[in-house]
Amino acid sequence: MNELAWFVGHRFESLARREYDWFVRFDKDASLVVACLWRLVESGRIRFTSQDHGQQFGLPAPMDSAAEVNGLLAGAAVEAVELREGVLDLDLRFSTGHSLQVIPDSSGYEAWQASDGDRQFIAVGGGGLTIFGGPRDREPTAEADRGRHPGSPSFYVFAGGPGSLAER
Repeated sequence: MNELAWFVGHRFESLARREYDWFVRFDKDASLVVACLWRLVESGRIRFTSQDHGQQFGLPAPMDSAAEVNGLLAGAAVEAVELREGVLDLDLRFSTGHSLQVIPDSSGYEAWQASDGDRQFIAVGGGGLTIFGGPRDREPTAEADRGRHPGSPSFYVFAGGPGSLAER
């Protein structure tokens, strides 16, 4: 089951570099915060990456990855979403033919966070997906719920990867 299928139909509004991450804004209060490597793929080839930002590469001025992506994806609709189970690589395919790929690069840190306005989906270290808020369409696992104070916000954990609760 693809927990991020709700992205389909949302339109890209902007990509912005922040101090420690990247913020991707979509219409209808949807967003994606990326704290790992991302790349924009065009015709099966890498066009830009988060690592290119600020690099000169022999050009007259340093690369502005956000401006480049904003120019290519302005108003584009998400047509497909692929979430790779276990590692949580995220691939958003747009109506322009471009693909924004988010590639977690740490087994310990949160790689990205997506929000549909009601729920927050967090790619946690080791490949687990945690979901906060929204309707309770499933109960958290006993391992994920253990020790949680009754007044804590609701959340769901889909365990996976090294160090996950499913392996203990």
